[in-house]
Parts: sequence; C-alpha cells; structure tokens
Amino acid sequence: MYRKSTRAVVVKTDGSVNEVFAEWDYEQLSQEVGGYIEAVNYGNQPYFAYINEEGKLRNLEENALATELWYRSGQRILIGDYIAGDAVFFGLVDEKGDNTDAPIMILEQLRKIAKDRITK
Repeated sequence: MYRKSTRAVVVKTDGSVNEVFAEWDYEQLSQEVGGYIEAVNYGNQPYFAYINEEGKLRNLEENALATELWYRSGQRILIGDYIAGDAVFFGLVDEKGDNTDAPIMILEQLRKIAKDRITK
C-alpha cells in the first residue's frame, strides 16, 4: 500500500522549529514526542498538534512556542495550562482520517511569536 509523505512542523522545547516530510505513523509520532501521543486542538485554526500524553506527569519542559501559539489560537484553555514536551503539527485530518500537510501559516505564526518574545 502506498503512503504519501506528509509535511509536519516539529516544535521542540529548545525553540527549534523544523519542517519534516515523512510517511508518519504512530511509532514515528510516538518517537518524536517521546511517549504516548495526544492530539491538541488549536481552536478554529486549520491545524492541530500531537504531544506527549504524559508530558506533565513526566515533568517534561514547557514548550513555550507551542504554548503561546495555543493561547493565541482562540482555543479555550485553563489559565496557566501549557504544552509539555515537543509538539508535531499537521493540517486537519481528511475524510479518511489521515493527517494532512501542516499549513505554511504555522511557520509564519511561530516566527511572529519568536520575534515578539525577543522584542519584549
């Protein structure tokens, strides 16, 4: 069975942001986030992220960029909540339930957040 390569945007806790083209499956996602995966909704944005489901329980470092993007997304979030560990972003799932390419707008939004953080 042919599986197409899908673009993801990987945001690490160290602030690095990379586009990764791969034939993503559960094992690869699990390896990228360091454990069981959990999907995180980003409000009405045309994307979502997979994170480590046990990130906070395992005391993973806060992902400042992914958290700030989450707060700016319009998603209802408990004050003080945060994304723990690395995050892997994709576009919304298609009608077959497959991840779609991460929209380029994520990179633009993350660059703006990084720039805003520097100028503060």
